[in-house]
Amino acid sequence: MEPTEPGTNLDVPTTAKEPPRPVRVLIVEDEQIVAIDLEGHLERLGYHVVASAASGQEAYDQAGRAQPDLILMDVRLDGPLDGIEAARRIRQQWDVPVVFLTAYSDAATLERAKLAEPYGYLVKPFVPSDLNAAIQMALYKGRVDRALREHHENLHAILDAQRQGTVMLDAELRIRFASAAACRMADVKEGTAEGRPLADFLPLSPEQTAALSDISGRPSGQRSKLPLVLEGDGPRPQSVEIEILDDPRHEGGRILFLYDVTPLVDLRRQLEAGAALGDIVGRSPAMRQVFQLIQDVARVDSTVLIEGETGTGKELVARAIHRLGHRRDKRFVAINCAGLSEELAASLLFGHRRGAFTGAVGDQEGLFEAAHGGTLFLDEIGDLPIRVQTTLLRVLEEHAVVRLGESQPRAADVRILAATHRDLAREAAEQRFRQDLLYRIRVARIKLPALRQRREDLPLLVRAFLADHAATTGKRVDGISDEALAILLEYDWPGNVRELRNGLEYAVIRMRSSILQVDDLPPELLEFSPQADPQPADQEDANTADADRLQSALRRARGNRTRAAALLGISRATLYRRLRELGLDEA
Repeated sequence: MEPTEPGTNLDVPTTAKEPPRPVRVLIVEDEQIVAIDLEGHLERLGYHVVASAASGQEAYDQAGRAQPDLILMDVRLDGPLDGIEAARRIRQQWDVPVVFLTAYSDAATLERAKLAEPYGYLVKPFVPSDLNAAIQMALYKGRVDRALREHHENLHAILDAQRQGTVMLDAELRIRFASAAACRMADVKEGTAEGRPLADFLPLSPEQTAALSDISGRPSGQRSKLPLVLEGDGPRPQSVEIEILDDPRHEGGRILFLYDVTPLVDLRRQLEAGAALGDIVGRSPAMRQVFQLIQDVARVDSTVLIEGETGTGKELVARAIHRLGHRRDKRFVAINCAGLSEELAASLLFGHRRGAFTGAVGDQEGLFEAAHGGTLFLDEIGDLPIRVQTTLLRVLEEHAVVRLGESQPRAADVRILAATHRDLAREAAEQRFRQDLLYRIRVARIKLPALRQRREDLPLLVRAFLADHAATTGKRVDGISDEALAILLEYDWPGNVRELRNGLEYAVIRMRSSILQVDDLPPELLEFSPQADPQPADQEDANTADADRLQSALRRARGNRTRAAALLGISRATLYRRLRELGLDEA
């Protein structure tokens, strides 16, 4: 059955007063009688024959001049270009459907014909209705293909307009599509990525390739963004983050989103440029003040007293002062005075002569002599025995040291830095520390804040320690989960920075993925110690303390009651019951 208007071209826009123009057809046939007969059939069917060609070259030339809507092409043509090769060249140059008309339907001819991507293959002889059906199907398929190409081009334009790069992979990790932004990030010419293995597209190291493969192999809900530094041929490395999603249309396929975070990394470096001094990390107001004091006292040779709780980094401060001072090229010698007997402390600090005391089998220089020209750091000076404090005061005032068992003083050109976790003013008032020595060593002073007093520095410290532990353990650490970081932020850190560093080392050793999770943290961060809580005086105080513990656990668990129950060491049912009893079930 023929359509009402078989020769109508539906692709040409028309108005209500203007009928659609007929389909323009180019006939390519080397037998003139067959071409004339074919032209008659087409005219009767309502099509318009714009030209005829008898050879492949003529067909190519006419296709450019006549701009037909469809070409009817004989397969066997005289000359260097047969119908198949002519159709292939025409299709490469112009978007026009080609329908082959031929008396040959053998397998070899059909296989060759596929190379030209024809829109139909009609075997002679045929009746006009078969010809019309072939033309209509070819025109319809052409419209559909053009619409699909337009949608495809629109999608590519949208993806190319995005700042992030998009790469679509098949199950073998070969590239099916790479957006313009992705090609720029990979330093690859646009349009040359398709078909290439991903490893040839992105300049990844073997370790980065393994990390990408590991994340890609995880369930979609467990994939984190992978931060990478691409060392391409550009003037500087490029920092990117890669997000990996499943391709819902192709089993085993992946879609990669590449985010250029180089500006963010540069900004972070600028912000963090003043967030460290030597090995000391922090950008809180308290630490900025410490950094300024370190720089101030480093310019002079005065004695400095560094005060702070255990684990706050007092020795790091002492080393920073030494590195910034004029004695930086000389020795830095440190001694912890805690737990030393009077005899041992005096021998270590001042040295001794052979026979000065039992066990003194030879002459031995003290740390004052060993540090000559440099810096001597007296850690926990508040624990130094009183009689040794007296000798130390004389050494500081006379700049000379006398070994035990000798009477001849030796020059002591040493800068003294002292540290303590004690309140030395109170110790002096209670006569456990010499008041005059306190005045002598407290010429300049630096007070280090506890970690709980500068919680805003925790994310910076966590990032720095994770990088250090990743390097020393050889494990890949991409970051820390929000839940784990929330617990670190809430914990009071009685051991300060030292406890944080050691706790994160424990977590890195335990972690099974590249993201540090809550379960990787040390148990003391996840458990509540009953001994740490004072016993309430009455039931009301007990309920208040219990409510505080429950709410604290819920904050740590970000509202997840199952996790909160686990942190408290109770069942979920018990948690729900206590929340109801305390009126917190709606909180």
